[in-house]
Amino acid sequence: MDPMNPGDARPAGPLPLHFVDEPTRLVYGARYIRDVSKAHTEVHLVPADPAWSSRFARTKEQLTPVFLGAEIEHVGSTSVPGLASKDTIDVAVGVRNVDDALTPAILDRLAGLGFDHVASSFADDPDHAFLQRIVNDHRTDHVHVMRVGSEAHTSHLLFRDYLQSHPDACADYEREKRRLAEAFEHDRDGYVVAKQQVVEAILVAANDWRARRP
Repeated sequence: MDPMNPGDARPAGPLPLHFVDEPTRLVYGARYIRDVSKAHTEVHLVPADPAWSSRFARTKEQLTPVFLGAEIEHVGSTSVPGLASKDTIDVAVGVRNVDDALTPAILDRLAGLGFDHVASSFADDPDHAFLQRIVNDHRTDHVHVMRVGSEAHTSHLLFRDYLQSHPDACADYEREKRRLAEAFEHDRDGYVVAKQQVVEAILVAANDWRARRP
């Protein structure tokens, strides 16, 4: 990982799933300086909140007229009842083509809703784009725009479905998240990288589960 490269906050090479917490950088001349605001550095888990589903519904209501005909679903930890999480709603927007879905006009409409397109995230994957909404130094929403049927899209949905269907795996995942959140309380990048290993292990089990389903 190159700490001076704003487009490389993760290990090299594609990953099957990454609930990105991409830190933005402030640019001064030719140097990239890491944004040290809480939204980009702090890791704080909160107990599961029943209001997360209604927050997703409001975000979906905002996004539906922007992404006409898209499959908009609640994913990530806040979509799993009872699972502690960072207080950020993860949204999967399934589209036929990511570039066609994110035209300059569409990006302008999203910006008007408070969503910032982080072009450096998943820059090596044409089937995956990432937007974030930060309000008062708090990440309220992460939006993943992905081609329907792509590895990224399928993995996000499978990860959610597996945890919703396997309480023991969900409890294990929460324990690992709490351990990592304590270890990387002020290092969001480190937390994301360390948690990715846990996510990948869960995806292995989830793929086995899917293969055995009738």
